[in-house]
Amino acid sequence: MYFGGIDNAVGQAIAILDLIGVFLNAIIGGTVARRMKFDAVGFMLIAIISGMAGGMMRDALIGNTPVAALVDPWYISIAVLGAAVAFFANLHGYFWELARFHGDMIILGVWCTTGTVTAIGAGVAWPGCILMGVLTATGGMVIREVLIGRIPRILNDQQMYVVPAIAGSITAMVLYNAGYPTAAIAAAPFVAFILGTAAYWAGWYVPVTMDNAPMNTWARYALGRMAKLEPAAFRRWRHTKSSHPTEDPLADDGMMPTKGEVRHALRGGVSPLRGPGPELKPATPDEFLGALYRVYVHPDGDDSEDGWARRREP
Repeated sequence: MYFGGIDNAVGQAIAILDLIGVFLNAIIGGTVARRMKFDAVGFMLIAIISGMAGGMMRDALIGNTPVAALVDPWYISIAVLGAAVAFFANLHGYFWELARFHGDMIILGVWCTTGTVTAIGAGVAWPGCILMGVLTATGGMVIREVLIGRIPRILNDQQMYVVPAIAGSITAMVLYNAGYPTAAIAAAPFVAFILGTAAYWAGWYVPVTMDNAPMNTWARYALGRMAKLEPAAFRRWRHTKSSHPTEDPLADDGMMPTKGEVRHALRGGVSPLRGPGPELKPATPDEFLGALYRVYVHPDGDDSEDGWARRREP
């Protein structure tokens, strides 16, 4: 059992780590199923999806069918074994989360590498190879969270999952195309693991949407210079039309706030999860509800009891 036809210890190690990744992600899927109070069938399905969905989607997209997860009996067998472990063992706590994260980063590096190299072998263009690496590494998590009714974490949690996968995929693609396949599958997982782990302990996050968009500011400045050339009748018509969407009482951003936005709205009242710095007092339930009010309703609103009373007055 070797990966990518590389008949040496590196190819053997990547193939074994690939199966270990299926087992670990099946366990992670099982812990999610436990929190959602699923039955044994739910445990098994969520575990299989967590461990194999990314690779299955990759193979289906590049035409590598039947997909590897269905051809090799080890994949489904190990995924079911991981589901059984999560079903009979309640894994939780700080040490489990620490081990889970670092194991997840190792497997993320392995899977972004296998996804990229598999796409290269199928003749996919270089942007598609990077995409297939990211899809292989994160696809199982995305499908799992969609099935349980959550917005996938890679979209709004600001965690470093996709960025390390991209870095690992680029490393694998460059070295493999340069004629060093063994170096590619050895170095790429290491690059992704180092970047993801460094981001975790250093507190690096993916940036969110900027409140003040620079391009809008530059456009307003440039168009302001040309405003004198606009006919008054056309300006009045344009302002009338542009005000309609904001007057719709049902208009909404349609997005849930991120954890970072809620923490920011707490005004420093929550203790940090990791990293240096003084200990802060944890937020109380009332402070948390006030933060939700500021995020959802009014950014500068008064969420005190007096403020609520004033808003109820006729």
